[in-house]
Amino acid sequence: MTLRRAALLAAPVASGVLLWLASPPVGFGALAWVALVPAAAVSLALPGTRLARAAVPLAFGVYLELLLVPAFPFGLARDQWGDPVLPVLVGDSPVLVIALLLVPLAGLLLYALRFPQPLSLERPGHITTALVAVLVPASAWTALDLLRTKYDPGGVWGPLFLSQEGSPAAGLGALAGPWALTFALVAVNYTLALGIVAKPRDRHLALAPAAVVLALLLPSLVLPSGEGGRRIRVAAIQPGYDTAEFDLPVNHFLRSRFRDLERASVDLVRDLAPLTREAAERGAGLAVWPEATLWVDPATNERIRQLLRNVAADTGLVLVVPYFLRGPDHGAAVLVLPDGTITRSQPKQRPMWFLGERGGNRSSPRPVDAHTIRVGTLLGVDNQDPAWPRNLAARGAGLLTSSTHDWAALADQQVALSRLHAVALRVPFVRADWRYGSAIVGADGATLASAGFEKRRTVLVADVVTGSQATLYTRVGDIFGWLCVAALAPLGLLALRKPSDAERAHAQRAPNPLGEAELAAHPPP
Repeated sequence: MTLRRAALLAAPVASGVLLWLASPPVGFGALAWVALVPAAAVSLALPGTRLARAAVPLAFGVYLELLLVPAFPFGLARDQWGDPVLPVLVGDSPVLVIALLLVPLAGLLLYALRFPQPLSLERPGHITTALVAVLVPASAWTALDLLRTKYDPGGVWGPLFLSQEGSPAAGLGALAGPWALTFALVAVNYTLALGIVAKPRDRHLALAPAAVVLALLLPSLVLPSGEGGRRIRVAAIQPGYDTAEFDLPVNHFLRSRFRDLERASVDLVRDLAPLTREAAERGAGLAVWPEATLWVDPATNERIRQLLRNVAADTGLVLVVPYFLRGPDHGAAVLVLPDGTITRSQPKQRPMWFLGERGGNRSSPRPVDAHTIRVGTLLGVDNQDPAWPRNLAARGAGLLTSSTHDWAALADQQVALSRLHAVALRVPFVRADWRYGSAIVGADGATLASAGFEKRRTVLVADVVTGSQATLYTRVGDIFGWLCVAALAPLGLLALRKPSDAERAHAQRAPNPLGEAELAAHPPP
């Protein structure tokens, strides 16, 4: 293997590593604007070769492996996930199935679809070719991020837009959702790669896609702040333990041997009551409890209903109380008001079917009235799909809450999502988890209070300004992302067909920096 060929093979791996460095677990988000350049340069420089076709799928595979393998340590699911619908656990973790089967299959599928450029292009030498060389990959990756966040159980790991949480570019989400971020990131990377691989006389062609990217980025710098709503002090309650820690007295009646779900719910409410009183003493008007605080329906269980009313009356707080019901295997949340009112339930929108959750109670998401504020509740991985918080904001929610039961590696992804959703919708977020990553996020995406990612018992309190102005994304939803899917669908089908003999011959005549000998080692597919 020559040094040049080794460098070309290393370029996609470098892109995968750079994408990982830009992701929330590592935090160097600015690298996302150049991370794809090595893989994109190989793809653009070697049109019609297998190496060009494999460059980006390989980079994506390396990226996912680096993200997912540390996120699913052995022992993770012990006493946690019951009996998964699919037999994917080895050593109480799906990591082997993910690393050895699912990620490689995803890479092979992307290779088969010629992702992210299903069209056969020569090296760019015309303005139209230059635009296609940049905008088609940007659209393809946008479509991939949308489909993964909506349908992939592991789609919370890997979307490119997550790298921009907390950055000025996050404001793009207010225009077209996170899909605008992914589109801009990929377009910038491919524009830079185009400038690198184009012949000196053709480098001016990169100005055309650069102008498109600039036109997309500029509006994010002049978007309104979203201030002007009602100021309210809110709290997130983080108990600091897991309900599967059966050695704790508070979880005694959750053990299978002694299971009594009513008594377990009573114990959990009594344990959270002192934390809730602390929030009230610090001036909060609303407190959010973590996912599945109750294991019975507060609408039908009188003992629990009265206990919740007592806590709300004693503290003067609006309580966001999630519950989970065994048997029907679905979750929901209610609000308990200081006057004793218990609102209608808001179901979990994204049940974890692969863990046995059924979601038979699902209905269209609607915010709940709590006196002078409308609250939209999210549970578990509802936060993964931007459509659910967006639907709640579009229906008047001035505050969004996210109650979760995460492990540390999932918590940082969830916090990043909450920050991006807050900016895109100009609505504050209150996130309450059992152990990790509870946070209060302002409508501008700033983290106002954070529990960090170490396991601890704490109460977070901060002032937020409720959402008052609908953003463009709030009004139009995921149209931009779905347009990218619609545009790429016929091209994906085109990619599955075998190239004609004429196309193969044309590709073999294309200029190739590998040289004739190495072109033979990487023939057109």
